[in-house]
Amino acid sequence: MTPDEVNEEVGNAEADEPEPRAWAEEQRAQPQPIHVDAGRGQTVEVQAGAPFAETMERLASDAHYGGFFRVFLNGSEVINPEDAPQTIEQGMRIAITSYDKVGK
Repeated sequence: MTPDEVNEEVGNAEADEPEPRAWAEEQRAQPQPIHVDAGRGQTVEVQAGAPFAETMERLASDAHYGGFFRVFLNGSEVINPEDAPQTIEQGMRIAITSYDKVGK
């Protein structure tokens, strides 16, 4: 085989490979929204990377919980905002419910 034939064969092999589709790569790069159970039958979408504590406070305010609410992350209650993660991440299961103060 001559060098020209080798180059031609390599060039044809490269041409046979399909080019990656740009739209598929962009779709994978975009984070999927995370659904938060906001109580009272409502589900709210939030974006990954959003500040966790600030977002929970906003959702509680939007739900009219009157400043008293409970946050559950992956099935466990987050008691203090200091114990919460910094940001909301993919795969988190988050629920927020009203907190009824008894006796006051």
